[in-house]
Amino acid sequence: MKTLFGEVFIVALLGILSVAEGVRLVNKENLQTTDTLGPGYYSIGVGVFLLAVGLAYFFSQRKKLTGVAIAPPAAAPAADSAHNRTMLGMVVVMIGYIVLMDVAGYLPSTAVFFLLINRIAGFRSWLVNAGVSALMTAAFYLVFVEWLGIIFPRGLLADW
Repeated sequence: MKTLFGEVFIVALLGILSVAEGVRLVNKENLQTTDTLGPGYYSIGVGVFLLAVGLAYFFSQRKKLTGVAIAPPAAAPAADSAHNRTMLGMVVVMIGYIVLMDVAGYLPSTAVFFLLINRIAGFRSWLVNAGVSALMTAAFYLVFVEWLGIIFPRGLLADW
């Protein structure tokens, strides 16, 4: 039950922070954007969605756990260690993505990000991984840059 509360707390906290940031952006008077909705409303929408999903998850899992003592499955130490390495690898790749985006820009850093994350997640064939990563990068670029008109960093290398 502690784990359930922890998971819901994290999702709810992210939702609340997203809503707060969205309200802050909506209230900015000099925000230069041509989007009629503006970036603040996207953040508010994502935050409300996170809160709703967190609550739905909490209530669905609470019913399953009420009155039932469930012992956590005994995990083998090797499996636990592999899981920790996978999670650490994903965190390192995400931090690298943030740093690389400022240097190389959105498109190349996103391609590298998906290539590495997919490899960590289990793609063993580099050819399949490259194809899936290219499709994911193209899809994200199409949705966020072309359709939604969100401006992402061009990177320091683009100024040369």
